Amino acid sequence: MRAIGSLLTLLGLLLLLPAMRCQAQTANFATWENDTWFKTDRYYTNAVQFSARSREDTRGEEVRRWTNGACRLLGCSDARFLFTQHSIGQLMYTPADITLRTHQPFDRPWAGLLYAERQWLFLAPDEASLTTLTAQAGVTGRLSLAEPAQKMFHHLFDRPTPQGWDHQVGNTLALLVSAERRAAWPMLSGALAGDLRLHTAGHWRLAAGNLMSYAALGLSVTIGKHLPLVAPAPPGIVNRVGPLDTACRLHWVQCTLVLGAEGRFMAYNLFLQGRPWRDDPGVAPHRWVGELSAGLRLDFPGTRSRAHGPWFAQLRAIRRSAEFRGQAEDRPHIVSSLTLGVDF
Repeated sequence: MRAIGSLLTLLGLLLLLPAMRCQAQTANFATWENDTWFKTDRYYTNAVQFSARSREDTRGEEVRRWTNGACRLLGCSDARFLFTQHSIGQLMYTPADITLRTHQPFDRPWAGLLYAERQWLFLAPDEASLTTLTAQAGVTGRLSLAEPAQKMFHHLFDRPTPQGWDHQVGNTLALLVSAERRAAWPMLSGALAGDLRLHTAGHWRLAAGNLMSYAALGLSVTIGKHLPLVAPAPPGIVNRVGPLDTACRLHWVQCTLVLGAEGRFMAYNLFLQGRPWRDDPGVAPHRWVGELSAGLRLDFPGTRSRAHGPWFAQLRAIRRSAEFRGQAEDRPHIVSSLTLGVDF
């Protein structure tokens, strides 16, 4: 099955974690997203990403000039560098019926992306706001290798062969830059019971590029113990609970729950509209898109060793509204996300 194949890829990436560890690193993790778990096997159908975070500030002169200039505009000039995140990944989109060889003009186009991404995070002096700057570069079309990846997994696990990749969005160099600000909302935060707390944060994000261009607003509610005022978006949930001080009431696992909502105004989406001025398949997008999410992070303090900190797992469910005209409104699209990683 596509889901099992993706999980094997994820586990393969996890084998690289010990080898890529360095003294300044804070975490390595791999994320697998798929919609099969909720029996909505269509549209945004699969993604695998491997990430490494490092406290070491390795920005070169040009990157430092760009991030400093962005922070002057965004009001984070006095913020301290928190960490850099390096990621590589692949994602794919398909129509609802992958067994049709012919073009499906009223369904989501076939599309794939193979990309590398770098993020720089800056924490305000009062630790109540967090700014994230992101630069992503990748390739779409046959260069993304989405077609052979999906066909290989379907062949290995005796699933129907995807037939429509001849109608995918074509090859292009895809670029995306974005800025996000997360800020704590103290008025909607406080103690629940004992050391268990609820923290609320709001965020905005602006993204521009020939991959996507959009503006987003959202909020998140985090429930756990000893939480920071504001934390990165999952899987960046931070839970510094000791082995005997856990929201799960079990000595061998620590828990943090995150609920979120986000709304976006989509100015452009290559995965739906295709490349400008090219003969790509495409559908008419909805400009306003929303999603609800729920995530649970589990930390396992007993897995700590001299070489690394505890391992963690994070599960998320994401329900998205219809992204294009003609998408079945009565069939909600829900994507599951599994992240496995280790802290240092």
